[in-house]
Amino acid sequence: MFYFIKKILLGHTFWIIIVLFLIGFFIARNTEKSEQIFKRTQILLGTVVEIQIRETDQSKADSAISKAFKEIKRIDNLFSTFKEESPVWKINNSIDTIISIDTEIYNLLVLCDSVTKLSDGCFDVSLNNLWKVWGFDSQSFRLPDKREIDSVLVFTGWENVKLLSDNKIIKRRNVGLNFGAIAKGYAVDKTIDVLKNSGIQSALVNAGGEVKVIGNNWKVGIQHPRNTKELIEIVNLSDNSIATSGDYEQYFEVDGKRFHHILNPKTGYPSTGIQSVSIINKSNAFADALATVVFVMGLNDGMRLIESLIDTEAMIVDEKGEIFYSSKFGNFLKSENQ
Repeated sequence: MFYFIKKILLGHTFWIIIVLFLIGFFIARNTEKSEQIFKRTQILLGTVVEIQIRETDQSKADSAISKAFKEIKRIDNLFSTFKEESPVWKINNSIDTIISIDTEIYNLLVLCDSVTKLSDGCFDVSLNNLWKVWGFDSQSFRLPDKREIDSVLVFTGWENVKLLSDNKIIKRRNVGLNFGAIAKGYAVDKTIDVLKNSGIQSALVNAGGEVKVIGNNWKVGIQHPRNTKELIEIVNLSDNSIATSGDYEQYFEVDGKRFHHILNPKTGYPSTGIQSVSIINKSNAFADALATVVFVMGLNDGMRLIESLIDTEAMIVDEKGEIFYSSKFGNFLKSENQ
């Protein structure tokens, strides 16, 4: 009888050991593969670019981040207006009127053309001469007089550029292209593609306020346009993007009046009435361009345009600091219990 009881107890001990071993195995396995956030920043595209990856494998994350920054550098060089080897610099300084251009630049110009038509000319990538006369191309800001502005307006305007087939454009001589209102958003989209192709399933790319994420529940802060160390809102993004344009990014003041880089293509002067615009859309390039569009169009016309678009939301801070939201922007706002 004693032997029988001992045998049962030994049997129980055996199974207890097995269960404890399995529990320990799974705990150790989960501990070894716990997800971490890997971050890296660089100065590119004229701003601070940050990449964050949620991953269990550090070497995989490091490799993906390196590839991502390589892609951003490529795009930075592609759209530079300063470097003489840059395709955009060559377009701007070409003596020809019919120019064959890089396929990637041509495809982005097709998108720019669509946004320009959608916004009745409030978006325009042919404003490089205006940027120069205001000093926004070199950070040597200055207040030009009306005569100077009128003289460069002659060599700006999308009517001076026409898209042809076979990656060709017709451009009036001395008209300069500048992709500053869309290049960061485009770079963010392309960087996300690189991360996806590297097998990354959860990541965030932030290029100076142009943000796109892979995966769920990324909290993204929107900078307060006047208190730059504070956030005015926090949004919750899942496989989506947000782009923000504000009068605080590049500006100078004369006699207490602020002059910023978001220029109205029709007047040549900085747009008024708004402090910042944030746009949510799957395409960060489109969101980036729309942020400029709404800023130039103004509160009422801008919000009407956003409400007419599918899967597009906006938050606008007007010149008095009052906040306005499109009808479904609230779906993205971080609640207190998140």
